[in-house]
Amino acid sequence: MDKIKRPQSLKKKILFFMILCWGVPIAVFFTFTTFSYRNGIVEKAEGLMEDELENVAAFTSIRIEDAIALCQRPSYEKTWENAWNKYHAGKYSKNEYLQEVNSSLTGKFYLDKRFSLYAYYCYGDEEPECFRSRIGIPYKSYVSEIQPHIENLIESDSSYACVRVVDNRIFIVRNLYTTMDYERYGTLVVELNRDTLFADVPPDIRENMVVCFNDSEGLLNFMKEEETDGRSELLEQLLAAYDGSSDGKLDRIENSAYNGYLYQDRQDSYHIGVILFAQKSELYSSLYEFYTIIFIMLLLFVPLFCYGIHFFRRHIQEPIGNMLRASGRMETGEIGITVEGEMPNEEFLHMKESFDRMSAQVKYLFDYVYDEKLARKDAQIQALQAQINPHFLNNTLEMMNWQARMSGDMIVSKMIESLGTVLDYRINRANVKEIHLAEELQCIDAYFYIMTMRFGQRLSIEREIDDELLYIMVPPLILQPIVENAIVHGVETVANGAIHLKVYHDERNVYFEVRNTGKQMTEQDKQRIQAILAGDEDQIPKNTGRHTSIGISNVNRRIRLVYGEEYGLSIVQGEDCVTVSTITIPYQTAEEEKSLKERNAVEKELRNMARLNK
Repeated sequence: MDKIKRPQSLKKKILFFMILCWGVPIAVFFTFTTFSYRNGIVEKAEGLMEDELENVAAFTSIRIEDAIALCQRPSYEKTWENAWNKYHAGKYSKNEYLQEVNSSLTGKFYLDKRFSLYAYYCYGDEEPECFRSRIGIPYKSYVSEIQPHIENLIESDSSYACVRVVDNRIFIVRNLYTTMDYERYGTLVVELNRDTLFADVPPDIRENMVVCFNDSEGLLNFMKEEETDGRSELLEQLLAAYDGSSDGKLDRIENSAYNGYLYQDRQDSYHIGVILFAQKSELYSSLYEFYTIIFIMLLLFVPLFCYGIHFFRRHIQEPIGNMLRASGRMETGEIGITVEGEMPNEEFLHMKESFDRMSAQVKYLFDYVYDEKLARKDAQIQALQAQINPHFLNNTLEMMNWQARMSGDMIVSKMIESLGTVLDYRINRANVKEIHLAEELQCIDAYFYIMTMRFGQRLSIEREIDDELLYIMVPPLILQPIVENAIVHGVETVANGAIHLKVYHDERNVYFEVRNTGKQMTEQDKQRIQAILAGDEDQIPKNTGRHTSIGISNVNRRIRLVYGEEYGLSIVQGEDCVTVSTITIPYQTAEEEKSLKERNAVEKELRNMARLNK
């Protein structure tokens, strides 16, 4: 039969309904609003930063290209080339040649605020012949501090203008060649004025900016050293991402306090990378204000939600819980129980009063009806037990008389002791409904001794008992009739017989299994056994062995009366003519046995009350 699916509890459904109709819409609203607004602010801020980087790179590149064009102009004008040709032909002295070049340099670079210094090298000279600085840098400082970093460019054979950063200063280096026969005659070095070069960059942007030229070593760092905390690690990561070849590429790295951006742009004569840092508290200030508003709204929502939970617990969950607890206690046997606690509303108060009245009525029915049924059941069980006594006693006395004629007094003495054990057990347990399994097995051991004296070598006995079950409670005299039946209808019918007693359990039941050898059963024998177990008196034979048939029938009926119709005795014959008799009773844990004892105590008290009322 399919197991009926239990519905969910009411409180779970109500709580789910509250969350679905109240919490979910609010959560969806806040989530959508937060993410939508946040994404809009972030996209706007990122777009502004990207535009700012592109503008810095564009304006800087325009000024550098103008400076490069100015450095290339003397080649087109041929003023320096003509002076060098005259000097090379002997028409000019070196001083006249250098004086004309220096005059041109002064007009083009010294008077132009875009440049900080110029230096002119005659081809083959190790130091500049013409030098002048607008910012007061000495000639020797230039030669010792700047020249070593640009010597490789001076010694190269390229006529392209090269941009080189040295000690946070930016220089343009260009080797000069004649236009006709492409003969090297000099090198021009100029320094660009940083303030003029980045005049279009706002001060707050410049203070958070680093500019790279060609590689990560050529840096123009505008950040103050004492303010680089939190940005140093980002700067290292961005410099590692600078490849010196990408065009129009934007990279972004962040930490808890700053966002770092790198924009790379490629020009004909150089490659530029602009690194810019933005403090999150300033970049996303409007977003943080929005988060503050959301947080305040959530703080206002929490008390309302807490009150909703309190209302649900006070008016629904607690009353339902009190009624369920009372119902559970009544189900475990606490007859007449009432619902504890006060009901917060009229509906649950009506349910409480109805439950209390129903519980009182159930107690009345139990007191005046159930004890009467219990008394009839006890009488029937005692009557069934009483039928076993005469048959067993007569059979035992017969065996003792036979043994007394065949053996000495010691054996008779032992048999009498065993018989005394059996009789004492039977007499003292006449009015006891349940005993420990260990006591039942003690009686069986005495009976086995008597049987071994009777059959001698013809009978072998094996016991396999689960020690865990020795102290479970069982009805008395349920094993002896089964063992007697196994001997009478099994062992006596063969030359050599064996009995195997096994007691074990699984998660639900305890099993008492008696296996005995014997003759092959006919189909008629099997039908007769089933009829006896069903209590059909017409099928019980009128000859010898009738008492064993009555015994197994009584055992089966007693077990069913005590435990229910699904339990009892079964007898089947398996392979090799081995008959298996199995008693099945429910397996009760320690907690269940305690509950059963309490129920038995209540039943005993009810019986006493019934006797007093008679």
